[in-house]
Amino acid sequence: MPAHRKSTHTKLVTGTLRPDRQPRADVAARLTTPPKPPAQLGPRAAAEWRRIAPAAIAIGTLTGADLRTFELLAQTLATESETRETLTAEGLSVGTADGGRKAHPALKAMEVARAQAARLLAEFGLSPKARQGVDVLPPRATNRFSRIGVAGHGRADDPLLEFGGS
Repeated sequence: MPAHRKSTHTKLVTGTLRPDRQPRADVAARLTTPPKPPAQLGPRAAAEWRRIAPAAIAIGTLTGADLRTFELLAQTLATESETRETLTAEGLSVGTADGGRKAHPALKAMEVARAQAARLLAEFGLSPKARQGVDVLPPRATNRFSRIGVAGHGRADDPLLEFGGS
């Protein structure tokens, strides 16, 4: 039977915690404030970024590592919005050379953009069904006394941990 792994908390208490073996959470750290939209985004995509970034921050699904994917989401939502405006102005069908009607080309573009946006929104927990599966870590404690005993928060130079000896 395999041995059970010790928890980070147990390792901290017993003095066997090795910081070099702890997962690095710098890149995957949750953002606490919405970042500014990237400069290469157009005005409509930047507006989408500003509209949905606070929601992703509040849910806790936006990290530094996800910014490029979030940029794609903003661009996709902007494309959907642009094609919807085009279809509103020009109609759902266009004339053909022989006098008939066919679906407007923007209709397919809007359909693709909506499907892509739905997938990307789900990645960030921004749909009702996707939110049910969102499992994010609670925010880090800001009260230094609440850190005692929380796995991964102890430091050798922390005066609060000196009461345990060694």
